[in-house]
Amino acid sequence: MQVEQTKIIRYALDFHIEDVNTYSGYKGDLVVKITTKDKDVVSAIRKYGLSLGIEDIVVKHNPNLLLYELYCVTTNEEVYHVKIEELMHDINHNS
Repeated sequence: MQVEQTKIIRYALDFHIEDVNTYSGYKGDLVVKITTKDKDVVSAIRKYGLSLGIEDIVVKHNPNLLLYELYCVTTNEEVYHVKIEELMHDINHNS
């Protein structure tokens, strides 16, 4: 887990949140999903995430469930680099 992920999770735990999930996203990106019912919590966590340098923060609102989902995405350069190397290797051998 990257430093930014750990910090945003610890910060979110100080608020009233419903759930926290972590997983790997497309191209090896690391994703922290935070679920809350409080719009002010979304603003506070988003602001903190931006201060950490997390530039990709997506907020989804589900009005039927009265939930906000905050997705904080950080790039895992090591995984992405491995995938690019594999792709380039395959392209070079198929040419």
